[in-house]
Amino acid sequence: MEARCGDDLEDVVAARKVLTRAESQAQTRQELLDAAEQLFYANGYHATSLAAIAAEAGRTIGAVYSNFEGKEALCLEVIRNRSMAELNQLLGPLVAAGVSIDDRLAALASWWARIGAEPNLVVLTAEYVTSTFHNPEQLAKAREALERFKESTRVLLEDAVPEGVPADHPLMDDAIEVAVATGAGIAMAQALGTIDAQRGASLMVANMRLWFDALANGKLT
Repeated sequence: MEARCGDDLEDVVAARKVLTRAESQAQTRQELLDAAEQLFYANGYHATSLAAIAAEAGRTIGAVYSNFEGKEALCLEVIRNRSMAELNQLLGPLVAAGVSIDDRLAALASWWARIGAEPNLVVLTAEYVTSTFHNPEQLAKAREALERFKESTRVLLEDAVPEGVPADHPLMDDAIEVAVATGAGIAMAQALGTIDAQRGASLMVANMRLWFDALANGKLT
């Protein structure tokens, strides 16, 4: 009995050590992501080295490669995490807006105007895409991330569409594709300074109103 109790205690201690290592690795990974986002935003993708990211995070270059395959993978995770965080910021206002389409679109406009005033994410995304475009492996990972982003957009769109519109509406897939593509185009125009954040928000709302009408009526007019 004593031997078994001793063995059990050793198992608990070992499990705690594993958990501690896992927590430590997660903390290191997050610190690297935070440092990478800060430097990518400040200096751009090409001008930021992994060595600089490691130094900013207070870690070694070995820690970077222990957590990420390389600079491309690190950048993609920064983009993915920030994009999802921004989408999550829209969910609460959409729910709070209730059933009014005008209120939901107003929530969308407010959200878009806020993120549109901060072009860092769209600029970094453009840098990443152009840098990895001829790398099939990275391009496949970017497409996978985009598909997950579209699925999250679907969840938001299903919460925002007029009452009575089913989730499997035949135009829903088209609405999601156009929302993402239009958003990317407007965001790039804002980053280039050809339109401001308020104008971008107005254009995005006008586009979504068109699709809300199409979903409610069952066809594009």
